[in-house]
Amino acid sequence: MLLVCYGCFAVTVLCSLVIVPLICRRLWCHGAGAAALVPTFWIVLGPLGQSVTAVHHLGVVAPSVLGPTYGAPFRRMILLYGLPVWGLAMLWLGLVVVLTARTVRDGMPFGLPWWSFTFPVGTMVTGTSALAKFTGSEPLTVVACLLFAGLVIAWVTVTVRTARGVWSGRLLAAPAQVTP
Repeated sequence: MLLVCYGCFAVTVLCSLVIVPLICRRLWCHGAGAAALVPTFWIVLGPLGQSVTAVHHLGVVAPSVLGPTYGAPFRRMILLYGLPVWGLAMLWLGLVVVLTARTVRDGMPFGLPWWSFTFPVGTMVTGTSALAKFTGSEPLTVVACLLFAGLVIAWVTVTVRTARGVWSGRLLAAPAQVTP
């Protein structure tokens, strides 16, 4: 089962290696696009954070499942894979925070894409927490706590604004018809 999980992990990493560069290229060549869709750039954090979480959890149990000889390389992958990918995720986080702040300042409307702030930040919390636990790093623990605080703020904000939008009928209303 552990090897099947690693196989699934490898497939998701390969898919991310295809999709993330396409998103970066689109952002670089064409800009952020419509303000209402800027929150979707946060989705890139999802596979990055989740893969760090996965490699940690799989690496921790690998020595007990495969034995110390075969399990040790999988355990080392926690740092060999986890730290560089976490660093890349933190760079992306910095980019999307700046992009989102600029777009909010210019009038980013609320919409259902705002839910893109929740899951990806949640995966960053779990990935950062896993690395903090594995390394015993106090700075990583602080970052995990800050990310968790941001996650709670995102959940509360998006939940309240969604409820208001649904209650008023504005959020789920059909788009205006465009007449030719």
